[in-house]
Amino acid sequence: MENQNKEGKEENINEERIRAISLSYYSRQDIRKSIFNFSQNREVVPRYFEGFGKRPDSLQYDSDVLAFVKKGATSFHCSEELWSDPLQISTELSEEQVNKLRQGWDLLIDIDSKYLDYSKVSAELIINAFGFHGVKNIGVKFSGSKGFHIIIPWKAFPQEIYGQETKNMFPEWPRLICEYVNEMIKKQLIEKISDMMHQDRKVYIKDFDAAKQVMPDIILVSPRHLFRMPYSLHEKTTLASVVIDKSEIRDFKTSDADPLRVRIKSFYPEVEHEEARELLLQAIDWGKEKEHKKDKQKEQDQKQK
Repeated sequence: MENQNKEGKEENINEERIRAISLSYYSRQDIRKSIFNFSQNREVVPRYFEGFGKRPDSLQYDSDVLAFVKKGATSFHCSEELWSDPLQISTELSEEQVNKLRQGWDLLIDIDSKYLDYSKVSAELIINAFGFHGVKNIGVKFSGSKGFHIIIPWKAFPQEIYGQETKNMFPEWPRLICEYVNEMIKKQLIEKISDMMHQDRKVYIKDFDAAKQVMPDIILVSPRHLFRMPYSLHEKTTLASVVIDKSEIRDFKTSDADPLRVRIKSFYPEVEHEEARELLLQAIDWGKEKEHKKDKQKEQDQKQK
């Protein structure tokens, strides 16, 4: 009961804090324009502190942002998928109808961790992995809490691979890329976090098991997955989901996300044509090999029975 009362008080304090700042923060024209510009062809859903608004929804004008806030909205979340008309999305639609509405998808890596410093390490390793595959133009933003969002725009991906339209392979292919990159960096990430724990005297030897327990997670995408929009506030921290340069990750501090200090940058970089082709191909081939090994293991297990 004591813990419940404590949590209730903290929640009330968080709500008071964010409501006190929301109206003045979202009244800034540059904030509204940034949110609106990023919202194009996306499903956009406001959050009213605890719960989300109706789906589907979208922004028609930048003034809609302030209108939602005046009705109690505290943050804004949007789709990775790009739609010809977001308002036509429905759970009643067939797969064929959904594919017809979907114009494409961005790859959004959502890094979640208990510790910001570990998220920084994960973000840098992921960006290095992208660079290894020829992807240089990447957007990065602070999640608003203890993580980062990394984006590769839809235009960086080929329209078709192995006879399949890339736009229709959501969430399968972006999820596959997430799994592939996660596997690629896993060993190095464990080593780096173990070293950090040792230096911070959280452990006195390189304890790889301890490092695994605090490993940052990459949130896997799902149909109609939403993420916090750039420059949206975060309910628990009252910090802004600010955009940063990839070179700024290591030195980033939560004070840089103070809503009173926000300076607008674009989260959506210009990309080269099919810049992420090699990344997608490698992820698909890795996935096929993984499934092949899994099938062979099943065969062996059945023979042993």
